[in-house]
Amino acid sequence: MNKGDHGGRGLTARRNHIKQRPNYRQWVLYVALFSTATGSYPVTVLSASLPRIATQIGTTDDTIIWVIAAPLLAFAVITPIAGKLGDLYGHRRTFLLSFSLGAVLSLATSLAWDITSLIVLRTLAQAAMASAGPSTMAMIVSIFPRRDRSKALGTWAAVVALSPAVGVVTGGPLIEWLGWRALFVVQGSAVLIALCLALLVVPETPTRPGVRFDLPGSFTLGVGVSGLLLGINRGIAWGWGHPIVLACLVVAPLSLAAFTIIEHRTSSPLLPPEFLRRPNFTYPILSQAVMQAGYMGAMVMAPFLLARLWGFRPTIIGLLMLPRPLTFALAARLGGHHDPLRGAKKVAVTGMLVFAGAMVIAGIGAQQHWLFVFISGAALAGAGSGYIRAAVTNAVTTAVGDQDLGIAGGTINMVQQVGAALGITVLTALMGDHVDGTWFLFLHLGAAAVAIVAALLATRIVDQPTPV
Repeated sequence: MNKGDHGGRGLTARRNHIKQRPNYRQWVLYVALFSTATGSYPVTVLSASLPRIATQIGTTDDTIIWVIAAPLLAFAVITPIAGKLGDLYGHRRTFLLSFSLGAVLSLATSLAWDITSLIVLRTLAQAAMASAGPSTMAMIVSIFPRRDRSKALGTWAAVVALSPAVGVVTGGPLIEWLGWRALFVVQGSAVLIALCLALLVVPETPTRPGVRFDLPGSFTLGVGVSGLLLGINRGIAWGWGHPIVLACLVVAPLSLAAFTIIEHRTSSPLLPPEFLRRPNFTYPILSQAVMQAGYMGAMVMAPFLLARLWGFRPTIIGLLMLPRPLTFALAARLGGHHDPLRGAKKVAVTGMLVFAGAMVIAGIGAQQHWLFVFISGAALAGAGSGYIRAAVTNAVTTAVGDQDLGIAGGTINMVQQVGAALGITVLTALMGDHVDGTWFLFLHLGAAAVAIVAALLATRIVDQPTPV
């Protein structure tokens, strides 16, 4: 027996020992939460520091926003594909591969030499770690009984929100004292720690031998989503008659139409068409996507407002943005205590209307230069968005059943990121170089209107879905 075999068996033995512990589920949840936190750690502090990074690297606001928008696009494209791969070949494999690549690419991002390399490396790193998202959700749902899933998902959503808050507290001073590169050194190191813990704890999930991966569907979906987001973003920046914009807007609908045809004809679709006919799959996903457009657009807009209107530096901006993820986390835990089979519609509509009202408050604060009112509105917006997260996720996973948890998680993550990328793109393009408080009021009212549309979609959710 060689050392490699002995080492592999030793690792398996340790995993089996941990699996026999009565608190094994909690251990899996903790590792999943820590892993999730490492992936979303830089988001808020990067948002808060974008104006400074743009100055240091020598680029424009329109270009630097792609440090946030491009990873969201990659996230949108990768997650449904990764979710399906996890369903077919095991979520442990996709999780570990994702974090192995993510660690290397996060560390590499710290070596970026210009705006192009920063965007490319940051996008690749986020795409790698995005692959773990559906697997994380699938593993949480698979090991918890149905009655406990909402609480576990609520805790997961809370950590997703709190990790950027940790980024604010630690990342702001890091950027102030050591520069923005230090942020990715810390993230890469944290991802390595998460990978080591996952090797010991993350469980195997069932595989489907003999079922082929839907490569044509994955390709057409990726081209369609990428083309749509790029076309809208560059259309606002370059004009709708630009050749690249026109090409994207032609290719995107054709690719999505081809994806639809493929999914109806293949024996192993990436997104089974029958899922789209289930109200508690389609409407929660659509409402969450629309909601995410308003939430992320407002969140990325905030640091520019605080820098331009009030003149704050990145560390202070990060601290002022802290109430939003904190209230998100608290509300996510509260929302996770609702009955997983009832009340999803009420929870979703309530949270979205709270967010709409919060945007009005924040907009008035911006117009009148009332900092406390603006921050209060932002905090209330976090609460509204967090409150709905567990209920929406649980409605979707319940609608598809346990065999397709990966594709459920991948799909909801994809549409969330599409919504987020569109929200960021449109609001920052409309924002331009404005310093006028009235203009920021107008943009916040736009985000409120988006949330009302999301609430209307959420009214179509069925209150008592039948478990599959």
